[in-house]
Amino acid sequence: MRGVTMEEVVQTVAMDVVRKQLAPAKIIKVTVEEGHDFDGDPILQINVVFEAEGDRLDPIKGVGLIRHMREGLGEVNEHRFPTFSFWTTEEAALEAE
Repeated sequence: MRGVTMEEVVQTVAMDVVRKQLAPAKIIKVTVEEGHDFDGDPILQINVVFEAEGDRLDPIKGVGLIRHMREGLGEVNEHRFPTFSFWTTEEAALEAE
């Protein structure tokens, strides 16, 4: 049996936090990519594909998403700052073409 990688742990935390915080939106996919911000500092780029009424997420729920994500990531000793991109299923399909 192989151990769980840090990338898998971060992916699981990201999915759990996004699903919980953005409910009742249906979260189709969450991907986490390592990157750097404009100053060269390490970040986590979190891409969220969702379905929601009117293709809109509740902005009130989105406001606290970074805070909740940082708390969840901190619990697994991940301290890179999370940034987000949100895509409807239609937008994600067009991007994949």
